[in-house]
Amino acid sequence: MKISMVSEHASPLAALGGVDAGGQNVHVAELSRALAARGHSVTVFTRRDDPHLPEVVEADGGVTVVHVDAGPPVAVPKDELLPHMTELGLGIAAHWRAHPARRPDLVHSHFWMSGLAAGTALRSAGLDAVPLLHTFHALGTVKRRHQGVLDTSPPERTALEPHVGREADRIIATCSDEVDELAAMGLDRDRVSVVPCGVDLRLFDPEGEAEETGGKRRIVCVGRLVPRKGVDLVVHALAALTAEGFEDVELHVVGGGAEEACLHTDPEARRLRDLAQDLGVADRVVLRGQVPREEMPAILRSARLVACTPWYEPFGIVPLEAMACGVPVVAARVGGLQDTVVPERTGLHVEPHDPASLAAAAARLLSDPQLARRLGAAGTERVRAGYSWATVAARTEEVYAEVRGRAVARGGAGGLGGHLDGTERALASLRDQVPTLQAWGRDLAAALSGGARLLTAGNGGSAAEAQHLSSELVGRFRGDRPAYAALALSTDPSAVTAISNDYGYEEVFARQVEAHARPGDVLVLLTTSGRSPNLLRAVEAARRSGARTWALTGPGPNPLSAACDSAVCVDAPAPHVQEAHLTAVHALCTVFDAEVAASALPHSAPDTVPVAAPVPVRAHPGERVPS
Repeated sequence: MKISMVSEHASPLAALGGVDAGGQNVHVAELSRALAARGHSVTVFTRRDDPHLPEVVEADGGVTVVHVDAGPPVAVPKDELLPHMTELGLGIAAHWRAHPARRPDLVHSHFWMSGLAAGTALRSAGLDAVPLLHTFHALGTVKRRHQGVLDTSPPERTALEPHVGREADRIIATCSDEVDELAAMGLDRDRVSVVPCGVDLRLFDPEGEAEETGGKRRIVCVGRLVPRKGVDLVVHALAALTAEGFEDVELHVVGGGAEEACLHTDPEARRLRDLAQDLGVADRVVLRGQVPREEMPAILRSARLVACTPWYEPFGIVPLEAMACGVPVVAARVGGLQDTVVPERTGLHVEPHDPASLAAAAARLLSDPQLARRLGAAGTERVRAGYSWATVAARTEEVYAEVRGRAVARGGAGGLGGHLDGTERALASLRDQVPTLQAWGRDLAAALSGGARLLTAGNGGSAAEAQHLSSELVGRFRGDRPAYAALALSTDPSAVTAISNDYGYEEVFARQVEAHARPGDVLVLLTTSGRSPNLLRAVEAARRSGARTWALTGPGPNPLSAACDSAVCVDAPAPHVQEAHLTAVHALCTVFDAEVAASALPHSAPDTVPVAAPVPVRAHPGERVPS
């Protein structure tokens, strides 16, 4: 897939080049690199802010960065960039016309002004049918609510942000709280998918050195020095801890617009120092300013706890980085922190603007090292399970595939004729694998008539097809026949979020397989990519349970087809793969019904009649085949 990212003020080169960068720079850089690693062609368009920058840079990780002239080629505060967004969009369109090889299959814009530029680019290039996805990263309505007159956003933002949301084919939110905020703006929840930000697990992990603390117990805060980050609340909490006898505790504040030696000119740094002086803790508050990113893990590992107490936070990457380093987090119950920090499991939640509850939570962790270690270890496990950039890219890719499929279905991406041509190609690929489908139908009839059952699973559109297959067997496909035991693993949002919160998104189906699968059962997994981590984990769980695994995927070979006992791989683009999968489901049911009728197999109650013969299970190196 050819993907165009649009990031108007946040160039990924800052993050890819190791320079201190903001959250959007890092997000765009790491997501682009992870998508490129999955075989996609990724081009990031950003505004030229230096006259010496080349137009095209082949960056680290196989990502191409294109600098577009839009306004003066100098650094401009992002809140002053709105007048240049039309020029940025026209410049992107011109680049697509001049370089057809970079003409996108899909566009993903980041931040509200990038959404305006991306829409202009698609219209100018005549690519209205190309899907546009958008990630806001922050919302003006939330910023204005919490900052009031201190908000420096252009006044047009209030009206233009909902426009960007309506123009996008899909909004990718980074947390569940953002979905509620988007709905309050009048945007349709059904057009929003939640995919979190990720963490660089190559850099942030529990192993490695920690900074020497000189015997002090350290609390660490990380973030820009602005009032809304709530660092003053931590200073107040430190004073309260001192009054309770925690005199060996110190606070290190990392971040700001300058290195430590230059912080005397920063108004927020001066305010925090004056506050610490007034509260009598100035000797134990260290403002460190900016530090190189590669030094952050050692700083985090030195902490007994990391405090994140903003007034609001669109997502908040610092808690995840701390958790990845095995450090417990005390976080305000706001924004994305409500999703990432699981109270009493990976950290503690406190109410915003409440230094007393913050001091009490910190005292718990400082007084109970065993609790702190347990929360820190669980935090590391949670981040590894659901927040690696590889996982985030896989989930983003699933959203891309679904949106592209819908675009093709409504006549885009080549028109109806091109769509039908693609469907014919997919069906031709499926026809070549008729023997496998016939074998599946016969085996499934024997297994289910012998008391086994069918489990099905998929993501997005594939989840609907998985449910369709199970319902055809519980109900009927053509003629009347007994009901057979078939269960589609749940994709209900309440179930998905509950399991994800406890075990990570990759375990959503594996946990259900562990609960339901028995020896002799059959697990059918449907996916257009064949790379979904949660389906791969389900295969592992099925193998442990003694169940057989079959995969209906897109082009192969792919990780899922290699992991399963048998696979049907449709060689076609994702939208056509899904159509072929529906045909495959009906073909499987046709063979199943014919086999049941021809064999007159007795239908047995699954809880009373065992499978007649052992079902072979593929043994992987180092594993014992279940008996």
